[in-house]
Amino acid sequence: MLRFRKPPRSLILFLFAVVAIGAAFGHLINALGFAAFFFFVAGIDPKPAWKFWYGKPGNQYDGKGWRFNSWQRVGMTSPKEMRQSPDIRN
Repeated sequence: MLRFRKPPRSLILFLFAVVAIGAAFGHLINALGFAAFFFFVAGIDPKPAWKFWYGKPGNQYDGKGWRFNSWQRVGMTSPKEMRQSPDIRN
């Protein structure tokens, strides 16, 4: 869904920089096309499903997606790791 709000100043400055650099290298039309594409992409709202994975904690999803999408080490999964693990029965 597109949102039609006033864009942030940083986005406008970035788009002007893209156009200026493109004009400096003689590719004004291409730079205008990139700037229009960047402006269009910046106006798209994220999918509601993305909020499950990357939403703020405390909302309806409670940030539970981080549990499944983290860089934490997973328990032993290979037979080699299982053989090297201490025996917990003794």
